[in-house]
Amino acid sequence: MIKFLTYLVLSVVVLSGLLRYSLEFESAQDIAIEQVYRAGMSNAANGLPNPDSLRVFVCGSASPLGNTNRAQACIAVLTPSHFYVFDSGAGSTANISGAGLPYARLQGVFLTHFHSDHISELYELNLASWVRGRPKALRVYGPKGVRKVVAGINDTYELDVGYRVEHHGSDLLNPKLAKLKAETIRTGVVLEDGDLTVTAYAASHAPIEPAVGYRIDYRGRSVVISGDSLVTADTRRIASKVDLLLHDALSLPLTEAATKAATTAGLTRLAKIVSDVMDYHASTESLIDLNADIDAGIIAFYHLVPAPANLLMSKIFERNLPENFLLANDGDWFELPSDSAAIIHTSN
Repeated sequence: MIKFLTYLVLSVVVLSGLLRYSLEFESAQDIAIEQVYRAGMSNAANGLPNPDSLRVFVCGSASPLGNTNRAQACIAVLTPSHFYVFDSGAGSTANISGAGLPYARLQGVFLTHFHSDHISELYELNLASWVRGRPKALRVYGPKGVRKVVAGINDTYELDVGYRVEHHGSDLLNPKLAKLKAETIRTGVVLEDGDLTVTAYAASHAPIEPAVGYRIDYRGRSVVISGDSLVTADTRRIASKVDLLLHDALSLPLTEAATKAATTAGLTRLAKIVSDVMDYHASTESLIDLNADIDAGIIAFYHLVPAPANLLMSKIFERNLPENFLLANDGDWFELPSDSAAIIHTSN
């Protein structure tokens, strides 16, 4: 048995070396890249599985603090006939593309507030879905201020749209579909689309006012997406008995350690900024307390402050977490089958 395993390992090493050497030749490169593109295009043409479920994809789990390979805040929600994105932070569009989400049927974007890490890729999301054949203008829902944000993006990229239309033709790229459409929302039910209902609730993220979070209900299943917020009475009300709560989370031990290190190093500006962050994000301790009140299925931390850059930071983030808690990563899927209690979590 040992001899067989030895031969197997040697064979794998030799074959890997031969493959690497073959890629030095143009003909091998051409054959390989053709197969790579063919597989990618085939996956894109076939699309994602489309079960009768409320499906949640984590397209961004980081905050602006720290230096990791995570994208900034973004959550995608899909059903067989719905596709909405909640916030659009830097790097998140690449994750949506990599997962093969169905851009052509993207219906809208819900914004929780207008910090840069929640809106920075709105146009990238708009562009990606426009060129893939989205049949209607992309609607952007958000609290007061959303019209100003959307108008600024439309103005900024007006020339870009013109160049692309001139290059590819208006029959392929209708310029009317390239302009984002703003929808100002208040708290309460903001969208009823068949079996899907989206409800906005007040978030606590002072001095940002207003800021909101969202609850999504579909065929007996539910998800709450906090955006950035402290835990409040509104959080407890909206998240009561929710299947999945995706909440921003701040690790006090990590943030305090970063503040102390910056102060010791004489980086007073950085120390002040990091210290200030602690007063408008939910701490892990406050979310553990919340868990006792709301009877949630899973509480997943996203928009992690600071975003863990290594295993040590993740372990500190996870201190004392109950069994129904987890740290979300970019690429995570949560599937909530209709009229069921099951929650299927697939980690990237």
